[in-house]
Amino acid sequence: MTRTFLHSFDPPSASPVTGTTVDLDVADIEDAGIRKVLQTPGAAYGAWSILDALLAPTGVGTPFIFKQPLGHAREVKVALSGLFGRFVARAYLERYFGLSIFAHLGNNVIDLDRRKQARIKRLARGDLPDWIACKSDLTSLTIAEAKGCHDPGGPAKALARAWTQAGRIDVTVKGRRVTVKRIAVAARWGVANSNPADAYLSVRDPVDEGDPIDQQDRDAPFIGLLRLHVANMIDPLGHAELAQALRTLTRQTFPRPLRDAAARARAVLDNAPIGQVAKPEAIEDRSPIDR
Repeated sequence: MTRTFLHSFDPPSASPVTGTTVDLDVADIEDAGIRKVLQTPGAAYGAWSILDALLAPTGVGTPFIFKQPLGHAREVKVALSGLFGRFVARAYLERYFGLSIFAHLGNNVIDLDRRKQARIKRLARGDLPDWIACKSDLTSLTIAEAKGCHDPGGPAKALARAWTQAGRIDVTVKGRRVTVKRIAVAARWGVANSNPADAYLSVRDPVDEGDPIDQQDRDAPFIGLLRLHVANMIDPLGHAELAQALRTLTRQTFPRPLRDAAARARAVLDNAPIGQVAKPEAIEDRSPIDR
């Protein structure tokens, strides 16, 4: 069921939609939520259909308005707003920006390809953004942060916090900054028969131009991101050995250990039970194992 948000986008000329509203399918948001939770450490796989039951029963194409506030205590509202804000943001990024490969960020520096010195570099203290992401053709490297809020005044403050968070890292290759899109997404929830009354989705999305990167090194951040995406997705599904093998590939510095790690990952993949995990199809003639 499609629902709508009041939509603002900075810069307006780059908006992926025309008009003042943006629509998202509730099932797509729930699916994005499953993918988000599944890639979170310690999560167990599950499927749910919860949003329809929480939304005002106004039908297809109507605003994304909850029947009742998301809890009464402030800490509950903050927790649920943050959770649903990430679900909505991921569905939005998947549909309107074509992003399909996501890696979650912790609070440590992350190696994407240690041999080629592709890494995520922390620039400031504080929480890091939610995701580094890209398209399935290994383009459009993106740093994304999502926020949800109940602020009666609108999502502007949440968007500002999200934008600050999106600026706390760079992606570098051999010390040079890679060109990235930085996207901050803030959702303000609306509640039926109460305040706030309207649901907003506000986005800030300028491109951050980086330094020239040698041709032979340009794919390194994308390959590392793909490996982390697959590893984080299959680990909670019971394929911890293969997930660890993929992560190990990002941490190899020298050619021979890299070849050995790739061979190990390939052997684990080939021995995986059919029907429980499928071999990754090549993405633009690449897999997360082979270079």
